Amino acid sequence: MDVRKPKQNIIRQMSDVVPARPRVFSREQETCPVEAEPPQRKIDEGNRLIQLGALRSSIDVPYFPRADSIRSYPRPEATQPERPTFHAQPVHQAVRPAYPMPSEEVMSDASDQSSSQQPTAQPARRTYMSSAAMDTSRGPSFSQRAASAYFAFVSTLAPVFRKKFAYATVGLVILGAVSIGSVSIFSQGMKMKGEVLGVSQEGFDSLNAAAQNIKDRRFDQSASDFEKAAQSFSDAAQSLEEWNATLVDLSQFFPVVSKLSSGKNAVEAGKHFALAGQSMNTALQALSDVKNPLDVTANVSLLELFQKTEKSVIGAKEELILAQESLDGVKVDDLPEDKRERFIQVKTQLPVMIEMMQGFSDSSHILSDLLGGNGPRKYLFLFQNNHEMRATGGFIGSYGLLDITDGRVRNFFVDGIFNPDGQLKQNIVPPTPIQKMSAGWSLHDSNWFPDFPMSAEKAISFYEKTGGPTVDGVITFTPTVMQKLLRVTGPIYMEGYDKTLDADNFIEEVQQQVEVDYDKTENKPKQILADLAPILIDRLMNVSDAKQALSTAQALEEGLSEKHILLYSRNADVEKIIDDAGWSGKILDVERDYLSVINTNINGYKTDGVVDESIEHKASIQDDGSVIDTVTVVREHRGGHEDKDWWNKVNADYMRVYVPQGSMLISAEGQTREVVEPPLDYDTLGFRRDADVEYMEKSITVDPETGTQIYDEAGKTVFANWVYVSPQETVTVTYRYLLPFKVQPELAENGGFDSYSLTLEKQAGSVGSKLSSSLEFPARMKSVWQSSQNLLPYDGGLRFEGDLKRDRFMGVVFGK
Repeated sequence: MDVRKPKQNIIRQMSDVVPARPRVFSREQETCPVEAEPPQRKIDEGNRLIQLGALRSSIDVPYFPRADSIRSYPRPEATQPERPTFHAQPVHQAVRPAYPMPSEEVMSDASDQSSSQQPTAQPARRTYMSSAAMDTSRGPSFSQRAASAYFAFVSTLAPVFRKKFAYATVGLVILGAVSIGSVSIFSQGMKMKGEVLGVSQEGFDSLNAAAQNIKDRRFDQSASDFEKAAQSFSDAAQSLEEWNATLVDLSQFFPVVSKLSSGKNAVEAGKHFALAGQSMNTALQALSDVKNPLDVTANVSLLELFQKTEKSVIGAKEELILAQESLDGVKVDDLPEDKRERFIQVKTQLPVMIEMMQGFSDSSHILSDLLGGNGPRKYLFLFQNNHEMRATGGFIGSYGLLDITDGRVRNFFVDGIFNPDGQLKQNIVPPTPIQKMSAGWSLHDSNWFPDFPMSAEKAISFYEKTGGPTVDGVITFTPTVMQKLLRVTGPIYMEGYDKTLDADNFIEEVQQQVEVDYDKTENKPKQILADLAPILIDRLMNVSDAKQALSTAQALEEGLSEKHILLYSRNADVEKIIDDAGWSGKILDVERDYLSVINTNINGYKTDGVVDESIEHKASIQDDGSVIDTVTVVREHRGGHEDKDWWNKVNADYMRVYVPQGSMLISAEGQTREVVEPPLDYDTLGFRRDADVEYMEKSITVDPETGTQIYDEAGKTVFANWVYVSPQETVTVTYRYLLPFKVQPELAENGGFDSYSLTLEKQAGSVGSKLSSSLEFPARMKSVWQSSQNLLPYDGGLRFEGDLKRDRFMGVVFGK
């Protein structure tokens, strides 16, 4: 599973241990599927969870929720066992529970409503009430009419709240129109049927109109519609409150008639959804007023825009939390059977939406500082081509410089990387593998270290040595981010180039322009990127509807979580916030097993775009508790018959495998032995040596049997070798090594606990290698807890199958 922040109170000292049985999990108890990234502090706490600890019997076992579920909100139909129990593996129930069918009495309620009966609406009130309404009608006419209107509304409102969660909301609000039937103690409610139905229908219609006006960018009118909808639902709720609020609240404890209480809560939820829509409408209107923020003549303050948007998002989040509380009072059994699955979806997706909004608020410190809220800021942008892999994402072919003050862009330009490199005022010895293609070290090769903060500092230093200004931070992008954003904007026609760029052809067309079709007289091969940037940003700031705005936010979130965007700030406080969010690209500090495979394309052209990679990791716990890892990396070259020549070359890769510090190499296979000789006499020519590179290279030892270079870096041991794969061929590289720690089976045998955990860190810029990881352990060891439902049992151990699009974490606790 992915790395998440575990509960800090799970592991205690051995003296606190009270043996217990494993807790049985059901699907309804999960916030959402596991999928997450590993900020440093979450790894630290994960280590403490797994490391040499024991599980308390009086607390919950964490399930490690996905990335966008950092906080915990009420879960759908979740039940808490009295005491946790332990098995070798959590037991999961079906996604959708089996709910009883409605009784004939309830179903018959939809049989006799007169089509001529018209509901009567209450006079509008300006103050929203805090209660809810019900529907005691007896026929299908209103239910069908309300369902039709509401599903039409949701299909267009989806851009505001996400389609899945909006569809499910329909079922909740319709509960206000669900008939109660022939229950005598509620016969008084029939007298107010028309009144409640009337104001509820007005609310439906207003929400429907609001969604359409948002789509048409008529934000003033949509704001009015949301206000009318909120007032209508409030009026319906007040009518029910004035009738008999106590009786409605008590109805939740009785079968069949509990529809009264469910209806009340559903209408209350509808009111909060309408108020949330009001807040989001304000944010969307503010965004729609902004054109191209990079246009220095427009004098647009992104900081002011952010502050306005933040206030609206916080307001919407608070209303959605209240809506969620109301939904918790709706019984699934009170819903028509065909609406139950959608109801479960909304209760699952609503916490995700709330967490996204909370994350936006929690990141306000970062955004405010980045936007120049604490003084003028300069940022160095590095555009990394992940078709030519380098340690932090790809070869740096272009760069940009952004000046921003109080959220207003003062200057922004994009240029080819070799222009500043030509102004470099010092000669510096490059890392030895780079000497194979370049005699000197400069900005375009500065991202040598996988630890991004370290490489970012190198880039800043090189930029200053070219005569550039001192910058406050570094931001990187790969073409994968541009592809994600072009899926939002749609195709963009570049008039000066007679090219139409879209998500599918972006890399190929830009590469063709940069390598072949650029104007040789002007000699600006990267100008197409400089010309595309303002057009793309203008499109993103002026998307046609709210759905596109959310898609833009999602694309950027994916870019950050998948390390296609990396951020670095020289402000230590801001950098810590970035690192806690998992966006820093810093090598993770863990105490148990760890693996990261780093590919560095050295004169291998753009061939990483046609090389597929799979990584297989196997940890085998021996009888004495020692652990032997076997890592197999398979690289398959699909090129050789491509139209573009740069995809038909040999992929030359300096592969570095990062493992726990102190690991001992046992064997290595599949690599190419190669020694790179210095192309110049650097000392005689007066080249300066970089202290970090020199320290690293002086610590290198070479395994005599395999030629593998072995050294320590960033708290890890590194195995490094050259790996070449030709077009239409496959190469397999295998490392076998002993870990520097042991698992202690005797602890489990004596009633204690011990553990094994593994962190797999993806290479920044990678599109995601195929991943397989397995753990084998002696039969006398018993797994009493594991971190992920994706760890599947097989003969002699556990196995995980997936991909490495994001960092992964898995752990197992052994006990008696």
